[in-house]
Amino acid sequence: MNIQLKIVAFVLLLTVSVIVVGCAQILTEEQELTEEQALAESQAISNFIYNSSVASQQAFQKMQQRRNLPVKTTININPISLPPVKKVGNQNKRLVLLSPKASLRWLRAYGFKVNITSYARIISLRKGNTHTRSYSSRPRKYSKVDDPQYLQIGNSRIRMTGFSRWGDVIWIDDQFGNLRVLTYE
Repeated sequence: MNIQLKIVAFVLLLTVSVIVVGCAQILTEEQELTEEQALAESQAISNFIYNSSVASQQAFQKMQQRRNLPVKTTININPISLPPVKKVGNQNKRLVLLSPKASLRWLRAYGFKVNITSYARIISLRKGNTHTRSYSSRPRKYSKVDDPQYLQIGNSRIRMTGFSRWGDVIWIDDQFGNLRVLTYE
């Protein structure tokens, strides 16, 4: 009887260890997949910002050519590097794209005054004695979600239609014309 208990205990221990090893392998595969997804997300956002900057500078050069103004032939745009994980203080924080409501709360907490109406968006920042203001018309709205240009960022499928940078703060416009802040959390 004692030998049978030892055999049953050994088989039970062996079964539990096989289950633990199998689960550990699945968990590491999921972690690698999320790291690859985070790298793809950050690279896609960086590429979009760079390509938008190049396109807007090329459009500005064409406008100068039409008006017979002197045109710079070189495009001076430094690529913005958004690593998927950044060390902030003593913690590693991941690049996230905030929801529209969270983005507005984040901007207001950072010191921005945001006024969005049906026809325009006015954003101003007051730091110390300086007061700067930015005005832009509302971007066009899109609603098609199965478009291949849409990116899976976090839990949401978005299409980036524009971006703005104010110092260290970067936000993009999504397909519905909402502000979406990029930050590390």
